[in-house]
Formats: sequence, structure tokens, C-alpha cells
Amino acid sequence: MNTENLLRAMRKVYLLTPKPGLSASEDEMFWSMCLNGLHEEDIRKSVTSLRQDREMRGVAVSKSKSLKVTDLQKALAVTLGARSYDHWCKTEQPRILGFLAENGMNQPADLIKWPCLPGFTKTLTAHRLADRFFNSGLPLPKRLFTGVGSLLFAASGYGRLDIHELAGKNMYADEERLEYCELYANEVVLRANDMRTQWPNAPEFVDLTGRMLLLNAVSEFVGGMYNLLGDNLMAPMLEATVFTAYNVSEKEAAFDRKLFQIFRAEIERSEDGWVDVIPLPGNDNIIFLRGADGKFDWVIRNQRDTPFIENFLFPVFNSNELPSALLNSKLAAHLYFRQGEWQDRLMHDAEQRHYAEGGSVATWPGYDKLLARELMAERGYIPSRQLDAQQTKGFLPHRIRNRCLMISPLITVDEFWKFYENSEWRQIRSERLRKIKLTIEEDLAAVNLHDHGNLPVSVTWFDAIAYCRYVEDKTGLPVRLLEIDEWQQICPNPARDLEKDGWGDLTWGLTGGDGLTGGGYFEACPEGGSLRFGKELAWSLNREGLQFLSVVDFGEWLADYGLGHAPAANAATGRALMTGPLERDKCPAHLTMRYKGLKVGFRICYVAQLDA
Repeated sequence: MNTENLLRAMRKVYLLTPKPGLSASEDEMFWSMCLNGLHEEDIRKSVTSLRQDREMRGVAVSKSKSLKVTDLQKALAVTLGARSYDHWCKTEQPRILGFLAENGMNQPADLIKWPCLPGFTKTLTAHRLADRFFNSGLPLPKRLFTGVGSLLFAASGYGRLDIHELAGKNMYADEERLEYCELYANEVVLRANDMRTQWPNAPEFVDLTGRMLLLNAVSEFVGGMYNLLGDNLMAPMLEATVFTAYNVSEKEAAFDRKLFQIFRAEIERSEDGWVDVIPLPGNDNIIFLRGADGKFDWVIRNQRDTPFIENFLFPVFNSNELPSALLNSKLAAHLYFRQGEWQDRLMHDAEQRHYAEGGSVATWPGYDKLLARELMAERGYIPSRQLDAQQTKGFLPHRIRNRCLMISPLITVDEFWKFYENSEWRQIRSERLRKIKLTIEEDLAAVNLHDHGNLPVSVTWFDAIAYCRYVEDKTGLPVRLLEIDEWQQICPNPARDLEKDGWGDLTWGLTGGDGLTGGGYFEACPEGGSLRFGKELAWSLNREGLQFLSVVDFGEWLADYGLGHAPAANAATGRALMTGPLERDKCPAHLTMRYKGLKVGFRICYVAQLDA
């Protein structure tokens, strides 16, 4: 194996590298540079790639102090723990090769990502390991269980029902299942023939012991134990166990503790899944992981798993097409470029604080807000100031969080259609979403033009964002969608209790392609049909006189977007349109929810100036 191949990275590595020749704010001091390996040629390629990327963005790289080739090569070498690029080439790189040979490491491998881990369990990443090793302040472990190579969760679809079948009876509590499986802790009780399909090297079968079957059956609880916060996965175990399970009862906590003992006993039975943690002598920035058969991996101080994404809605929107209010948040950049932060601990502390201060699942504000609160409380973080403007007609003022928020009525069909018919957005929306293999709802007419023009429009979340930019271009107002906690503060008292009343009465008729009314059930609306409001619509007013459509089948898009989904708030229930908590029960951002027989509209808002 040649040297460059031996030193290659088994995943994308992004390093926070100081920008040469600049003195700027913390979030602007670093480049995020992609590194494909530890060979000197990888450093050169990384510098070339960064310069090419900036040139494509219109930067005059030859005139930029922060993009000089030799300075970038030095900065990247220093990030890797060398004194200079020349020192890396002549001293550090040869020393690493000797270190690998001395420790029997000759086969680069991914020893971090466990391919057969249950889907709801948070996976380990190189970023998370680097934070734990370099930023936690905790002793470096001698060994670490990542799970790679372990067959513990290789089987798919085996669980509680199999335990019942083996026991010959139904069990109604996990504690009872635990006691039964512990009777056969290390005995094979079942041969599993179905393997996780996403694991390319899965065996033909796995013989499950009682403990393995139990851990597969309750793997959702194991997910809270598979973390780097304490020494759950470390050897020796010097720190207390830490579980990412929140707001649990003492009975639930006791079960977690007992289950962890079983999990730990199981992973200690075998060498599979364990790696040795070996720091590179004389270099404080690189740590190696050594597995079996010469396999090895490595992590670097302050590395990241992904590049920094300035525009989280690209390629649906280019940056110059977004409302200004969406470009004004610095939290993502602060978290990405902050060096020395243990982000797993930050998130854990933030969620613990939420429940310790009386929060609940129903009031859970989402990780972005939790992290911002934690940073402000413990790190002195100052969030970016929201853009503001003078009070304007067409918006009603609301006092929220010591500021004046100007909020519009629900946007009507006529208001949206005036924009939609005369903008480029109508032509480009489908093409843009096809680039990310997402089919946006095409026929907005079928869900709007059978209603009176003064009724609320029903659109996708992306359409609502495009409309915000249109209003900003037209009026100069930095408008945006309401956030979850803002909507909750202004919404009138819920008019309906779904648990008590049920859905029962849809509030619109559905017209099929044959022109006949479909009887009020969305299944009666075939392809080509239309969805319209019914004759009886219930409206309610909040304390400032702002109207809300209070029917169970209508929601309002809110700003808290993530991973292709956004919340749709229902004024009739005070919850999500799909009846769950707003932060957790979101709708696909590319749909109007017509396929469910539902409509989703929106209203816009902006922050008024402080003297308003």
C-alpha cells in the first residue's frame, strides 16, 4: 500500500483552519477546509479546492490575504499539529508512518460508524469523538466501544413478540421481559435469519442469546445509553453513567440503570466493537483508533463532519432569494466555528435545563432555541439582533418578549395569487425541487381557486417563504413567518378538544374530477379534483383583534423548519395540524397537505422598531 493510500481518510473531514492574515470576529476567523487524508498531497489538494470554491463564488483569490497558497498550507499543517507545512512534510508525516508500523496499523477503516445500529439511536461521528477526546476535559480512555464489527444489532425485526413466543405467554411490562431474558442471558434462544438490509456485509444469520434478544427488543432505551457523555462506552469506566433520557420517573430511571448493566455486560463479553484509543506522541491534535487485524482510524481536534452551510434552504432558494430575516441568525455559524466546545454536553445540558425549569414535551421549543438559551445562560452568548422596521398598515402590533411584533392577518388567495401569477417563482419552483429529488405540489389552483379570493390561501412552506421575499422587495419590510413560541403567545384559546370531540366534521367539500361533491372525505377527491372550504367556517379573535380560522382541518405554516419539514399550527386545538406537539409533529414543506384533505395557510410578521 502506498503512503498516500495508507493515510487516506475514510470519511469527509472538515477542519476549522485559521484564515491567514485576518483579524475578525470568532465566526469569521476560520475556513472550513475539506481534507481527504494526512498525506502532504492531501494538504495541497485541500488548499486548491478551497481556492477554487471561493473563485466560483466570485472572490478574487489572487488578491485575498486569507487565500494565499503557502499561508493556507501552513495554517492547515498547524491545525494538524505541525509547526509549518515544511515541518509536516519532513518530520510529522514520516513520524506518523513509523508510529503506524510500530502499532500494527496498516489498514485504513471506518471504525466509528456502526452500520447496523437501530435507526432511532444517535450514531457516533468523528466530530462527536473529537469533542469528547479534546474538549471534554475528561481523561482519555484506553478503549472505546463504537460497535463497529459487533453483531449485537445485526438482526432486524426481532423483539418483544419473540420473547412472548419463547416464554409461552404475553408479558405486559419490559421489566418482566428483562427478568425472563436474564434467565437465559448467555444461552442461544433464537436464530435470527433476517438481517438489516443497509448493512452490506451482514452475515446469513445471527444466534441471539437471551441478553441479545432483550437488547434488540428494547433498543429504543439502549439509544439513550449509547453516548459519549460519561464513560458508558469507555474502558476503564472512571466517570458516572449518563443517559440521554429526560423527564423520566424514578421507576423508568431504575429500569434504565438495570438495562445499562445488561448492555455493558454484553458488550464486554466480546472484543468485537472495541477499539484502542492511542494518542500520537508529540502531537496534541491527532488521536488514532486501532481495531482488529491492523485496521485503524483517526480523529482531529475541532474537526467537523459536514461543511458549513450558509443557506440551509439551498438549492430550493439561492441566498439572494431568501427573506433578509432568514439570513440574520448567527447561531448556526457560532456553533459550527466555535472551537473547544463539547457540543454533545451543551445539548444535553440544554435539554436538562428545559425540564428542570418546568418545561415539558408540549412546551419543548426545539434544539436551536434550547441551545441559544443555554449559550446565553452559561457562555455569555449574545444572539443576533432581529431586523426591524416602522409600524405599517395591514399589520397588528403584539407585545411579545419585550418587543413589538407586527403580525398580518392570514394571507388570502387574492393576495398570494397576485404574486404567484406575476413572479418567476411559479416557473422555477418545480425545477429547483427536482434537483433535490423532491416533487413540490404542482397544482395550487386545485386547492385555492375554487374558494372566494378573500379566504386564506393554501400553499407549501416554500411558497410562503417566496411570498415573504416578494413582500420585502415590494415594501422594504423584513417580514418572515411566525415562530412556534410567538404563535403560541398570540393564538386565542383553543376552541376544540380533539380527544373529546374527535375529528367528525370536516369543514370543506371535496369535488372530484367529475365535478361531483365527494361527500366531505378526502379519499373522494381523485387526481384532478379540487379541495375547497365548506360554507360554515369558524373564526376567533385574539386579544388584539387578529382573526384566526379555528377549524380542525386548517393550519398555519410556522418558521421552525428542519430536514424538509415545518410545523403547521391549528388554532382550533392550539397544537399541530396533525394533532401532536408543534415542535415534533411537522408537515412536509413541499406539500399543501391536500392529500390529507387539509389546508395550510400562513401569515407574515416583522419586528417593529424599539420606539414603536
